[in-house]
Amino acid sequence: MENQGIVRLSRSAAELFTAVVVLAAVVALFVYSFELPPSPMRGYPGAGFMPRLVLIYTAVFTVIWLGRLVLARARSARETRALAPAAGDDSIEFEYRGYLVTIATVLAFVVGLQYLGFEITCFGILSLLLAVRLSSVALAVAVAALTTLILYAVFVLLLNVSVPLAILPDFITF
Repeated sequence: MENQGIVRLSRSAAELFTAVVVLAAVVALFVYSFELPPSPMRGYPGAGFMPRLVLIYTAVFTVIWLGRLVLARARSARETRALAPAAGDDSIEFEYRGYLVTIATVLAFVVGLQYLGFEITCFGILSLLLAVRLSSVALAVAVAALTTLILYAVFVLLLNVSVPLAILPDFITF
């Protein structure tokens, strides 16, 4: 039986493409970080300081990664011309269906947070993802509900992270 949803790619080309995409994303996020609000107090860095710092370090390491990939490709090309091609297979299997499901899930989560709130979005996405993986839909719904409540308790109640809530309260006093 043929593997559907899987494609074979050259490992070096896939890594090079990934590094370029990561670097492009870092540059785009760095530019966007200048739209974050300035500090309300004079002399202190604004909201974009920490993201910019992380993005600069990420860019530096991504450029190093890209440099190593380009040097490795050049070295490999020289060796291939000098010697007979090696018998080793430099390809990887890439499951594009799982990748597309992941991208769609992240986008649905971002859009859902804005329009439906954290609880409904989290519960809905987890229910859908678990329903296709678990033996019972009822079990998937129960696990999704429990996971949503745990995430709510940890991030909203304990860590005081501001998320758009639709049903549950922002805080609970004991």
